[in-house]
This record gives sequence, structure tokens and C-alpha cells, in this order.
Amino acid sequence: MAKGMSWVKSNVMMTMDDSDHTIADLITDGCNMGVKSLNRYLNQYPNAEKQSRDLTTRLSGLEEQLAIDIRPYL
Repeated sequence: MAKGMSWVKSNVMMTMDDSDHTIADLITDGCNMGVKSLNRYLNQYPNAEKQSRDLTTRLSGLEEQLAIDIRPYL
């Protein structure tokens, strides 16, 4: 259901306006949802392997940085 709703939102927004602003907005929303989910998993599984936790933390940081880097296009 969530995947379908995401697809609809993306396609409707792109149909109405396919500017850099719209694309940056969609990417930023995705990054924010990713960071939220990754941090939820880190809190949910505190005893996960160190390598998994490190990878999750690194990915979360990359998503945060992408959201920052794309701000000039918003």
C-alpha cells in the first residue's frame, strides 16, 4: 500500500511540475523517511551486530547529508 501511494504521489507531482524543485522535494522527503526508519531500527535492535549498526549509522548519515546537499534546489 505504501509503495503504491508513494508511486502515485511521485507521478502526480512530476506530471504537474517536473522542475528541479519538485524532484529535490521528493528526494528530501525520501531521505527524511529513510533517516527516520533507520534510526527507529537502531533503537529497536540495540543488540544487533556492531557491523550492522555501523552500516546503518553510516547510511543514515549519508541520507542526512544528501538532504542537506539538495537544499539549494528546493
